[in-house]
Amino acid sequence: MDLRQLRYLDAVARRRSFTQAALDLHVAQSALSQQVAKLERELGVELLRRTTRRVEVTEAGELVLARGRRAMAEADGIAADLDALRGLVRGRLRLGGVPPVSGLHPAGLIAEFGRAHPGIDITVREEVAARLIAELAAGDLDLVLALIEPGAAPPTVEGRLLLREELVLITATDHPLARRKRVPHSALRAEPLIGYGEGSALRAALEGLVPDAHFVADANDLSTIRELVALGLGVGLMPASVVSTGRAGALAVRPLSPRVQAPVSMLWRAHERLQPAARAFADHVLAAVARA
Repeated sequence: MDLRQLRYLDAVARRRSFTQAALDLHVAQSALSQQVAKLERELGVELLRRTTRRVEVTEAGELVLARGRRAMAEADGIAADLDALRGLVRGRLRLGGVPPVSGLHPAGLIAEFGRAHPGIDITVREEVAARLIAELAAGDLDLVLALIEPGAAPPTVEGRLLLREELVLITATDHPLARRKRVPHSALRAEPLIGYGEGSALRAALEGLVPDAHFVADANDLSTIRELVALGLGVGLMPASVVSTGRAGALAVRPLSPRVQAPVSMLWRAHERLQPAARAFADHVLAAVARA
């Protein structure tokens, strides 16, 4: 068994396809299949179950992948650690979320970090919190910033609370609730709601305030939610700092009574040492929060 075989197995497991995995790895599909088959013979177990439509990971395959991914991460970290020792931070950084709240302006943070560390390739994955956390736990992301408490994450994920952000109600300017200085939670029960996608932290917050929530539309893009609310389709929740930095002219923004705050946390895989690039970005975020 060697790292190349583990990387091949991991690629097929993620893609659920030998063809797609071979394209990702830039190798011939026959060579990929031969190496995975060789690994199965060496271990004496079936790691992948092939069907006519897709590839499924067996229980034995999941066990091998769990340890194999940790081994690959440690191996990848050797070169990065040596570069860090020489004062050079290189490699790749895979971020999830990066919500634009308070002092955490995503584009500015990433651009500033990229200029300071030109040797790091940065990718950003924007999705609902639940999916990002699942991808983090699976090893597809290095860090996630999300609107959840660190203790609410799965046991395979840990993190640090960075700050708390107030959530405010947004309505069309001619909406009856726009005439109030503060809006009680009970007033939302009769309102059509514009929500975020299933699995998002902001949707969970809205559902917590309105147990029998009636959603008339879902969107993950903040500008789309603003526009739908401004056109009178429904009302929604949004972080206060996001509203203040966006085009809120067509919206009425009102605090809730009692006020509602959402946690903003930085998350990483539990029981794993952050690679130098991820550690450098984590430090960068903490410094930004301290300044804010």
